[in-house]
Amino acid sequence: MTERTGTKSAVGAGAAKAGKSAKSAGAARGTAGGRPRNPRGQGERLREEILQATERLLEQVGSEDALSLRAVAREVGIAAPSIYRHFTDKTELVWATLAQNFDRLGEDMGEADAAAPQDEPVERLRAQLRAYCHYAVTHPAKYRLMYETWQTPVENERLTAHPARVVVGGWDEALKRCEAAGWRVRGTRAEAPYVLWSGVHGRVTLWQVMPRRKDPKRLENFVDELLGLLLER
Repeated sequence: MTERTGTKSAVGAGAAKAGKSAKSAGAARGTAGGRPRNPRGQGERLREEILQATERLLEQVGSEDALSLRAVAREVGIAAPSIYRHFTDKTELVWATLAQNFDRLGEDMGEADAAAPQDEPVERLRAQLRAYCHYAVTHPAKYRLMYETWQTPVENERLTAHPARVVVGGWDEALKRCEAAGWRVRGTRAEAPYVLWSGVHGRVTLWQVMPRRKDPKRLENFVDELLGLLLER
């Protein structure tokens, strides 16, 4: 009786040890696709990896509709449902990806504004527009991603949160300062930021694709012409 009991105990102990080892091995293997688990508190690291993967895939497929969340998950090495822990839907994921570049552009425009004479609102606006052009020509791949990614239409209420708002909002505030200083905006005031936007974007695009010598001075001159057409005393 004692021998049988001892044997049973040994078998039980061996099974428990094997189970513990298997559990440890499973934890070491991590999540789907063999990706090691992120240490606790590193959710932001995973979010950044998701955004980087999305950017790479958008450069390939060119549109939100063609982007597959499964493909993003495979690129990162996670299960697709894990993406929803960071982004509510594919539109939010795409916008967050684009926002990385729009935010950098907005920072450059803000720095240029701050470096201009603060009591000369037109010069501050001019500095913003030139900074926009400079960003576009020095980061051509990022700029193409920002403007050549086809995005799914959304309701107007949601559209107000689009990452491009940093551009339009910055120019709208700059125009308000110009008006406060006695300048008049020609045309429909509500459309004025979009006149600036379409103007510099169109000019930058032509500058990039046309087969002529790339002289940034031409972009600066265009900014001067654009402001001369839009603003008057």
